[in-house]
Amino acid sequence: MSDSLRIGREVIEQEAKALEVLASSLGESFEKAVHLLSKVNGRVLVSGVGKSGSIAQKVAGTLASTGTPALFIHPIEALHGDLGVVGPEDVLLALSKSGHTEELVRFLKHFKRLGASIISVCESLDSPVAKLSEVVVLIPEINEAGPLSLAPTTSAVLQLAVADALAMSLLDSRGFTEEQFARFHPEGSLGRRLLVRCEDLLREGSELPVISDEETVPQLLVEMNGKGLGLACIVDSSGVFRGVFTDGDLRRLLTQCPSPLELTVNEAWANSRRENGTTSVPITVEADCLAVDALGLMRDHQITSLVILSEKGQPRGVVRMEDLLREGIQESSTGK
Repeated sequence: MSDSLRIGREVIEQEAKALEVLASSLGESFEKAVHLLSKVNGRVLVSGVGKSGSIAQKVAGTLASTGTPALFIHPIEALHGDLGVVGPEDVLLALSKSGHTEELVRFLKHFKRLGASIISVCESLDSPVAKLSEVVVLIPEINEAGPLSLAPTTSAVLQLAVADALAMSLLDSRGFTEEQFARFHPEGSLGRRLLVRCEDLLREGSELPVISDEETVPQLLVEMNGKGLGLACIVDSSGVFRGVFTDGDLRRLLTQCPSPLELTVNEAWANSRRENGTTSVPITVEADCLAVDALGLMRDHQITSLVILSEKGQPRGVVRMEDLLREGIQESSTGK
């Protein structure tokens, strides 16, 4: 085994063991922190210096995306004007391995004067950071992973783990839902799956091919070819939707009828059915139907398009599987 592989495995093993110690050490102070954070009427401000500051930025993002208004605030910038963002109903989550970081301690002293509460994550209850805090969540004092045990490795992992645990506990206590998560991630795969609706991807207006059932097959072909969607919506004399004529219907018509161009659209539609002459109305959906549900319907029924109707029963538009897939709509692997 090479030295690099050996060191890599040792670092991960050391950090994993440290996480086990952390998990077993969480107790009443963690519960107090969750309770305090869940009652916040303002925002959760997250702060730290150096690597702890980098972790703090990630933590603020995690909290904000899971229903807890949060913002990263840099201790030095705070001492030079950014304290103006602090309100009396805010809570500060301060991260510091040792609890002795000078810049952070100075910031906390000024922060307390504004009347806001402080929760800290550090190694020592006797540290200045801990003494300035209402609640202290301790991380175990464990050597940093790696050959020199100097660079913030294990301590950074422990800080991140505590913060993630706080965020997920808050998520649960607030009853935060998958749908709420999607609202904060509208351009992610979950956001698209839970937020995008058929009306967002509708082919309508001048893009929608519509033909009266009294017209002729040549006119039908002109309409289908001109709109390029591989289908046409068939309507009666009052414009009410009757069904869809597709490219597949056209192929069946040409193979089953000796003189297809002499037929009306209604006759062509009847003669092109898979089920000998039946013209049952195809599946339609509401405009506010989730795109992911529409995709599921298409796959279940082995079709590539769904029609959206107006309140008067007239074709308003078409949503196509091709457009859904291009938008990144995917069915959940869990079936949700």
